[in-house]
Amino acid sequence: MSRYTVSFKHVGAAYDEALMLFQELNERGSWSEVARAAYVENFLKKKSSRWIGVLLRYMRRRYFEDHSPLPEGEILSKFLYAINSNQARIQTLYQYICETHPLVDRLVVNLVGPNLREFNSFRLTKTMFEDFFSKEAEDHPELTEWADNTKEKWRRDFYAFLRSTGLMEKHPSVLMRKFIIRPETFAFFLYGLVDEGFSPSEIFDSHLWKRYFLTYEEIEEKLSECQVRGWLEYRSIGAIYELIPKFSSLEEWIGAVE
Repeated sequence: MSRYTVSFKHVGAAYDEALMLFQELNERGSWSEVARAAYVENFLKKKSSRWIGVLLRYMRRRYFEDHSPLPEGEILSKFLYAINSNQARIQTLYQYICETHPLVDRLVVNLVGPNLREFNSFRLTKTMFEDFFSKEAEDHPELTEWADNTKEKWRRDFYAFLRSTGLMEKHPSVLMRKFIIRPETFAFFLYGLVDEGFSPSEIFDSHLWKRYFLTYEEIEEKLSECQVRGWLEYRSIGAIYELIPKFSSLEEWIGAVE
């Protein structure tokens, strides 16, 4: 069982900074060159070298360590700048944030998810958050060690993450709405699972789709959308699924996607 930490509040979602770093990586070719330029040129526009270091450390852990079955950071970088939709970019980075921050993932999958699937929209009140937090503390006693102001700062940062992802309306509203996952984002992770050797049934049951609140029917709709775009062939007979990729690998698909 993963131990919950306060680390998410140090940088939050940081989508803008992540996209700047990936753009620099595409242009400079190596993470070491990107890190050097971040200090020397300060393209991240941070006020101190300490904050640049903190951000680089979290970005490296979030996107460039092994988080299988998520595609590795170099492939992610190619994808982000092969597509034109900024919404698709953010929806893709969102998956890595959930993967690397267990408490964020738990809240997304076990608090946000059930309510969005049942109601399509709902108000994520402070009371709902605190009640869920207290329940989690039963299995994660480390949460009882957090000071009240730490919990409140963490909640505000989580709400900011939801807003920047496109799941929660702008402040001061706490209304949650289910977003529509972009086909490019769906196909990116689908091809990643295929590359990892997952069977069609394993792909359908992947935990990745829970973070997008997709039902089986919605997964089938996304597969059909990908088929229309010529990215794969999909057939189902009862509980038997057949997926035939039109490209030999995720990287080959990225090279053809628009």
